[in-house]
Amino acid sequence: MTPDPRPAVTPGALTRYKVMAIVTGSLLILVFLGMLRYLPGLDSLEASLDPTMFLLAQIHGFVYMVYLVTVLQLWLQAKWGYGRLFTMFLGGIIPFLSFVIERRIADELDPAKEAA
Repeated sequence: MTPDPRPAVTPGALTRYKVMAIVTGSLLILVFLGMLRYLPGLDSLEASLDPTMFLLAQIHGFVYMVYLVTVLQLWLQAKWGYGRLFTMFLGGIIPFLSFVIERRIADELDPAKEAA
């Protein structure tokens, strides 16, 4: 029997990371779409969306802090390098990146994927 090459990560840490990556990425996309109103020709939307986008950006900021904690927990358990940590941090700042990184990490660490 060969040893498991995957890092020893608790299932709870992986689940928390996956949930927070999806929530943070979704909020980031909404904030990004709200920022599109500053493009020329779309300034008529600004008056109707301003308080909503401000609140949404504040919520995303708070959720991003929780996301960072889940990233740190998973990174410490997996004993990855600093490059992976930096890339995971960027997942909450660059639109759509959190979904890509979350899928790659889930494929790498999820024991159910290995058994199938």
